[in-house]
Amino acid sequence: MTERWKPTAEPLVLHVIPTPTARGAQREARAVADQLDAPGIRAHRVLSLFEGVPEVEVDFSLHYPGGETPAVGIDPRLVLQVRTALRALDPTVVVAHGGDPLKYLVPAMVGRRRPLVYHAIGTFAGSRTSTTQLRLWRLLAKRADVVSAVGDEVAEECATLLNVPRGKVRVTPNGRDPDVFHPREAAGTDGPTALTFVGALTEGKRPLRFIEVVAAVRDRGSDVRALLVGDGPLREAVADAADRAGVDVLGSRSDVPEVLRRSDVLVFPSLPTGEGMPGVLIEAGLTGLPIVATDVPGVQSVLEPGVTGVVVGVDDLPGMVAAVESLVGDPAGRAAMGRAARERCAARWSLAVVGARWLELLGPFLPAGDRAGGR
Repeated sequence: MTERWKPTAEPLVLHVIPTPTARGAQREARAVADQLDAPGIRAHRVLSLFEGVPEVEVDFSLHYPGGETPAVGIDPRLVLQVRTALRALDPTVVVAHGGDPLKYLVPAMVGRRRPLVYHAIGTFAGSRTSTTQLRLWRLLAKRADVVSAVGDEVAEECATLLNVPRGKVRVTPNGRDPDVFHPREAAGTDGPTALTFVGALTEGKRPLRFIEVVAAVRDRGSDVRALLVGDGPLREAVADAADRAGVDVLGSRSDVPEVLRRSDVLVFPSLPTGEGMPGVLIEAGLTGLPIVATDVPGVQSVLEPGVTGVVVGVDDLPGMVAAVESLVGDPAGRAAMGRAARERCAARWSLAVVGARWLELLGPFLPAGDRAGGR
């Protein structure tokens, strides 16, 4: 440990994430911590467990190997490192952003009990037929003092599948900064309509489906360019397919707001498993982009179908192609949807709005004088 691994003068809320890579949950944790940090009143800091590309600023990191597949198993050596970090930092409240931090925090906190918030960022991604796996996650979720579900579907699943008492479940949606994610100044981009995918390169996010959609739209005569942002296990397969289809693979990026401002339509082709309230939809909406998305948990909470975007069935490839093609050929319609998306997202999911929900959630675990106020 270095000198910076010391308790703060104020009560500390420690937000724990798997890696410092620029995925939605990690960006969300950083944004919430920055919004709620109040010098002299309370401190909000971010700790990452695994090594990874440092695209999200963290305050502390254990740099543990294996960041690309943190969901696989559990390493007792990392449990000990987490325990040591908690002892050094002495947080007042700990927030596990997702299941990967939760499974390390629960055993690391044995014998050193402190309030633990489990921020459930998606629907259950484990096996629903494995009694052993379900029992384990029920035990982990039971240890949390409160479960903060990112959306209604996630909250319902926490109560019914993980057996968390409904009185311990709260809905705390994603939030983003409208000053960071804002529309471009110009009315439009030069050249072909830009279709964009932002997400992890995993089977669940379906980047290969995005490439398939782009190829189909071009085959039907539309002139488009395509940008794909993200990294993950499918990077090689995606690179090969993208090269054949003429899709620009940008890799993992820390400048997602700027990439979105260079775009015209966000395409979100995800599968349902693991989704809860996709933060990238809020980011795109704040940037003034219409969205074509599959009907997975959280999508219809963010999108207003026909007003801010188009929702299609999970397996409806022709429907997604048709929706994208329709928007490509309708610049005025894209602009109207983008304006509506910006207004809707700014009113419901700005950091100011979501920060107030977090303060309400964390208040019972903080000293009375530290519960109110924010930035």
